[in-house]
Amino acid sequence: MKQVPVNTNLLMNELKGTLILQNLSVEELQSFIAASELWEYAPGEALVTQDSLSRYLYILLSGSVDIVVHGKEKGNIHLSSVDAGDVIGEASIFMDVRRTASAIARTGIRLVSISRDRIFEFCNDHPKAGLKIFTFIIYSLLHKLSGMNKDLAVERESMITQEDLDTLKNLFPKTIDEIITP
Repeated sequence: MKQVPVNTNLLMNELKGTLILQNLSVEELQSFIAASELWEYAPGEALVTQDSLSRYLYILLSGSVDIVVHGKEKGNIHLSSVDAGDVIGEASIFMDVRRTASAIARTGIRLVSISRDRIFEFCNDHPKAGLKIFTFIIYSLLHKLSGMNKDLAVERESMITQEDLDTLKNLFPKTIDEIITP
């Protein structure tokens, strides 16, 4: 990972293309850029790691990121992918919580990061822009929760039920005599 010098005009055009900032004015975007940092990550580098604490919101400008969790028996389990224009770390804006997953660069990526303190300063200075940003953050969190609920429902549906076990139990011999006797 390396911090990249900011070309304000180029970054302004990139940020206008993100859902979270697309409705901000030129002046608001300039202030947002001044409050944020621009970073590049190589494929395989971790933006955040599961169980770490962070106070940063990330806006992905280019590339793709895999969201993974540590499995109990296997290695990392892929949950989802995040692509250019998406955000990572919404919950960290509200409170100090451990990251529930790791975010690993699948490709080379560029992103903007902004700390909780800086985003709140920005929102205090630009309340209309802050309302737009926080509305998007809440929507994003609800959207991700909805997706996880659907995945959980599919997983639970595909699990073996008690009825399945009872049916299987009836197919197997109950005593050794049933196995030996033709």
